[in-house]
Amino acid sequence: MKFDWKALTDYLPDLLAGAQVTLAMTGLSLVIGSVIGLGLALARISGFRILSWPAYGYIEFFRTTPPLVQIIWFYFMLPVLIGIELDSFTAASAALGLNIAAFLGEIFRSGIQGIDVTQRDAANVLGLSRVDMYRYVVLPQAVRIVLPPTTTTVMLLLKSTTLASAIGALELTRVGQLVSLETFRPMEVWTSIAIIYFVMTYPIALTARYLERRMRIGQD
Repeated sequence: MKFDWKALTDYLPDLLAGAQVTLAMTGLSLVIGSVIGLGLALARISGFRILSWPAYGYIEFFRTTPPLVQIIWFYFMLPVLIGIELDSFTAASAALGLNIAAFLGEIFRSGIQGIDVTQRDAANVLGLSRVDMYRYVVLPQAVRIVLPPTTTTVMLLLKSTTLASAIGALELTRVGQLVSLETFRPMEVWTSIAIIYFVMTYPIALTARYLERRMRIGQD
């Protein structure tokens, strides 16, 4: 069986549209996950059990349950509970955002706790408030620590958007399934999809490497 790329010519716009949905879903999920993840990290290190224990429970629950199950639950069960219909894009983005928040929360916590305690002592000596200490001293240094694992997590998030195809979200994988059924050219379709995912994902790794070098130079 030979590759026939001409068969996909008419469907390339559809695949690219699916890729746009994938990127949009990744971006929205990342915003949700970053905000909640930072909150979870700060709650975990706050020293107050009323904050740290619920954060711990959240992290462990979302890290130990399959994201596919979470996506399906958000799409089918949450509307029943809240009485508001959710489209597949919103449900998948919310579920993936809450899922990645658990992982980012632990990454951020490790990064913050990786800062030498003398840095906090110095901030206290200078009379900085707790908020200013984190804003100007702790978090800027923690970024260098969390960047590599955060990059890996973002790349995994982008690839996890394929799970949204289970609820019919028209991201790249779902579009690929439909195109494959219509053209009967699965080899060309899935090869093209793999290439598109690479084109979307690899720049994330390159950007992270560039930022790491810049931060290393700035630190030196």
